[in-house]
Amino acid sequence: MGPESLSASARSVWAKSVDEAGGWLPLWQHMDDSADVVAGLFKDWLPASVVRLLAMEFDGDIDQCRAAVRFLAGVHDLGKATPAFAVQCTVLAQRMGEHDLYLPLSKSELPDRHLTHHSVAGQHLLVRWLLEQGWSKSAARSWGVVVGGHHGVPPAAADERAARPREVPWLYGEGRWVDVQRELVVRMATRSGVLEHLPVWGARVLSARFQVLVTALVIIADWIASNSDLLAFHGDRLPQVTEAPERVRRALEVLRLPVPWQPDVDVVDVEVAALFASRFQLPAGATPRPVQVAACEVARTMPEPGLLVLEVAMGEGKTEAALAAAEIMAARWGAGGLLVALPTQATSDAMFARVMAWLDAIGADEQQVGGSIMLGHGKARFNRLFQGLVRAGRLAEIGCDDHDARGGHAVIAHSWLSGRKKALLANFAVVTIDQLLFAGLKARHLMLRHLALAAKVVVIDEIHAYDAYMNSYLTKVLTWLGVYRIPVVALSATLPAGQRRVLVQAYLRGRDRHAGADLACLDGDIGYPALTWSSGDVVSTRIAEASGRSTRVLVERFADGLDDQDELVVLLRDKLSRGGTALIVRNVVSRVLETAEWLEAEFPGEVTIAHSRFITADRFHNDQALLDSFGPPDRAVARPARRIVVASQVVEQSLDVDFDLLVTDLAPIDLILQRIGRLHRHQRGADQNERPGPLRTARVYVTGADFTQAPPALEPLAERHVYGAHALLRAAAVLRERFGAFIELPGDIAPLVQTAYGPDDIGPEQWRETMTAAADHWEQRTANREGKAKTFQITDPPMPGATISGWVSAGVGEADDETAQGQGQVRDSAPSLEVLLVCDDGSGQWRTPSWLGDDGGGLPIPTEQTPPDHVAEVMASCTLRLPLTFSNAAAEDELWTATPPAWEDSPLIYRQPVLLVDQDGWGEITGRRVRYTQAKGLEVFNDASC
Repeated sequence: MGPESLSASARSVWAKSVDEAGGWLPLWQHMDDSADVVAGLFKDWLPASVVRLLAMEFDGDIDQCRAAVRFLAGVHDLGKATPAFAVQCTVLAQRMGEHDLYLPLSKSELPDRHLTHHSVAGQHLLVRWLLEQGWSKSAARSWGVVVGGHHGVPPAAADERAARPREVPWLYGEGRWVDVQRELVVRMATRSGVLEHLPVWGARVLSARFQVLVTALVIIADWIASNSDLLAFHGDRLPQVTEAPERVRRALEVLRLPVPWQPDVDVVDVEVAALFASRFQLPAGATPRPVQVAACEVARTMPEPGLLVLEVAMGEGKTEAALAAAEIMAARWGAGGLLVALPTQATSDAMFARVMAWLDAIGADEQQVGGSIMLGHGKARFNRLFQGLVRAGRLAEIGCDDHDARGGHAVIAHSWLSGRKKALLANFAVVTIDQLLFAGLKARHLMLRHLALAAKVVVIDEIHAYDAYMNSYLTKVLTWLGVYRIPVVALSATLPAGQRRVLVQAYLRGRDRHAGADLACLDGDIGYPALTWSSGDVVSTRIAEASGRSTRVLVERFADGLDDQDELVVLLRDKLSRGGTALIVRNVVSRVLETAEWLEAEFPGEVTIAHSRFITADRFHNDQALLDSFGPPDRAVARPARRIVVASQVVEQSLDVDFDLLVTDLAPIDLILQRIGRLHRHQRGADQNERPGPLRTARVYVTGADFTQAPPALEPLAERHVYGAHALLRAAAVLRERFGAFIELPGDIAPLVQTAYGPDDIGPEQWRETMTAAADHWEQRTANREGKAKTFQITDPPMPGATISGWVSAGVGEADDETAQGQGQVRDSAPSLEVLLVCDDGSGQWRTPSWLGDDGGGLPIPTEQTPPDHVAEVMASCTLRLPLTFSNAAAEDELWTATPPAWEDSPLIYRQPVLLVDQDGWGEITGRRVRYTQAKGLEVFNDASC
């Protein structure tokens, strides 16, 4: 029987139904559509790197690979040719019965039909047919699991066993049913071109890598082929079988999926200075720094994709080095896009603008950039640049002139590539680290994330910034990135040697599970700035020349470190006597607010507060204001004459800000160095003459610990809840040797970090007992956290010959990247409660905060009905993360009780309860006063009386 012939029985089998009285989609048509969609994806959407990776299963033969994937996409719904599925629609089931396919007309007659979801049923039917062709069982199962996993979860072993046809034959059908099932498979095998290859492929066991990526492709093909807006359903009773590839071609033209990025291959050979001049807005006469040149040279000479780690000082151009290296890697190996992962939403927002500028520069160079970008974090809809690209995407997709729709940008945000499951499939993605770590989490449709990553160069910024729990996920993801042979660029200014080794080992484990690379070159202080890279199982290092930029910072111990308010006032009066800017970094928000209140009394109108307890709209405004006042010279053109910023850790990595003086709580040494990196960061006039005289020498004062005691007494909240005693005491030990002396950046970064995080005992002998106990506690806690992380973590790639059955079983369901609870899936912290801040105007009318002004301030909020979208959008910008003291059932119940039920019908705000405050910002949660103001954010008090 040829591909254009099917019996009436086979033609009557249905795949989709609009309703029992109307349109339907025959299974054969859905099979054709799905196979044709895959052909279109191979032709126009998949980057060359992924095509080559998949073709490795067929000795590099792309035609065979394409045929195999078309076949698997075509038969993915084979399990619908069973009574267990067909019985769901009475009208269509009756028609099938009229064509010799016996099945009951009521679902109640098949009470155990849940055992054979059509995905696992299709898996068994395909395996049975392949075995009939003489295939080995292991080969047949490695193909069948793709069908079994096309709903996002490859079946677990127990589910596979329970669904075997010999166990429940009545659910699969007998007689004519078996003939139809074979008929449909044979037709697709013929149509896709695999029939001639079956004898050779019978012993070909597909790798786990292939299984994962092709399952993702099948899912995408299924979603497109199931979209009735793109591919119309049939309305007649029994359509004839026809070959109609133009049906899918037209659908894909309407969908307008973005093409892959195709960097010009000439970028591999162009002079680095010319590359940087065309990609980045360098000042007149500026040239790339040595480490940037070295990164490009390594990217050009690595014999194959690998992991490149750049250890470079703050302000030395790590981002530009990474982007330039990524472009070279993409040009060499055919990657179709880029993903950049960062620690926080603020760093992601800042990076998004930089990546956009880089892409626009590439587009101006007439490269095929691709077309789609996404910003990946829960507050992305409040990023104005990204929202402009979303609107541009809608215009482009409804047929407006593509150039005009893009608004002058090289990329847009494609509407079909949106949402948690598809967003990372955009060509370019700037995301918080959670989005990357989700690739190691057992979650439905995980294979889509893996396909998205496999198509890109991956850049991980601040790779040192994650705790043991998150690092467990990070190393797992790096292993899978190694499996997919993805070029990875990891960036850090302060990377401990032990972590460097772990990261490289993880990538190599995926690249070759039997690799025996010699990693001795990674131990200890290897020099700085340093580049480390892998090529196969060979690891190399290189020390780049120093750029010549350096900052000498005088380090001082400050007061007794725990009660330093009076001394702080004296210091600031002295050092700021002729003006200047000071940054005070506290480890906890309560100390930020206490310090700011004290200083405001002494320096009225000259104190700015920055911490994490501001509503989203205010947080964004605060960040922009800091950049406008203390950012790079080309932005902060009117620095305040005198200003004091009291901040939490939000200034460590989020903002390119420059201060004249720094006072910081004791923190782990790498974070101390990051904070110091905000001191005299930019050249301001010849020889720093624009800085006031007392501030022309960079100074940092370390507080937050009492160094008069041995060992130092630590600030209790930082010790117990933020960093732990071990890291703080190790930092105190290395800083103790520098008090009254200078630290030079970048020269002292590596020695300080490697000493603080190294294996040797440090600090005075009288500290030893306390430090040993702290180390033991830290090691035990690290082991516990790593063990906890494995609960919902995927395993390393299975051994050759194994399938991905059960890959995400006992997982978390859907990975959720929009809430604190979702982030908690890959972060070991109590999920903090997020609320909507709403103001009572005194008359009982609820309103959005008045200070939002033209951005939606003072809008009336209905409480008896769902807020209209334009109001809900403003409300969503007023989300506020509560401190952990309110992460309990009593607080959550109280806040939800006060929340109007009608708000749950708004997709913009349905996940957040309300925090109601009065005109002066006062509210109450579980008997504790709280107050929110635009200047201070959220304050928490210990009593309920106002």
